[in-house]
Amino acid sequence: MLPLTRLNRRVGSAIIERIAAGKTLPEEVTNQILARTDGVPLFLEELTKTVLEGGLLQERDGHYVLDRPLPALAIPTTLHDSLMARLDRLAPVREVAQIGAVVGREFSYELLSVVAGLPKKKLDEALAQLVESELVFCRGEVPQAIYTFKHVLVRDAAYSGLLKSRRAQLHSAIASAVEQRFPEIIQAEPEPWRTISWRRD
Repeated sequence: MLPLTRLNRRVGSAIIERIAAGKTLPEEVTNQILARTDGVPLFLEELTKTVLEGGLLQERDGHYVLDRPLPALAIPTTLHDSLMARLDRLAPVREVAQIGAVVGREFSYELLSVVAGLPKKKLDEALAQLVESELVFCRGEVPQAIYTFKHVLVRDAAYSGLLKSRRAQLHSAIASAVEQRFPEIIQAEPEPWRTISWRRD
């Protein structure tokens, strides 16, 4: 484990440019990102991606420009808000992320497939989009693939976006799926299983 301290302005600006594939952002936008992230590496990365994905900027001659004044609330002020904004923009696949979040920081393709009940093509496309966005990472090949949220805060943001009733419904569906289709999960990880069972009841 390598602990990261808060980044200074020079390093923060270099990371912003790297995430933007070498293209510079307007100084006004860069300054806001640096001010709001306060040198926190994960927040810096996520907020930059939020801005790039948000349609505020236009690419022109190898750099980004603002076509209109920067709206006051255009850039989220917290990491949670930034993550939620990214998930909201992925609306068609957000529910897949939320189902995975109910399972935990890590979830398998097979379990997700049973609980989500989506056609294989739609599920595969949703997971591919989540991986491409770097909100989740994948190891292995479908159907044995395992997915992991990039950070526990990403998982928490996805989980917190669920209504309490939907959350309870998913806990119950996951518990039933594990009992009926994946008993080896209970044997390998009895502690998380007890938590899921309790939430279902």
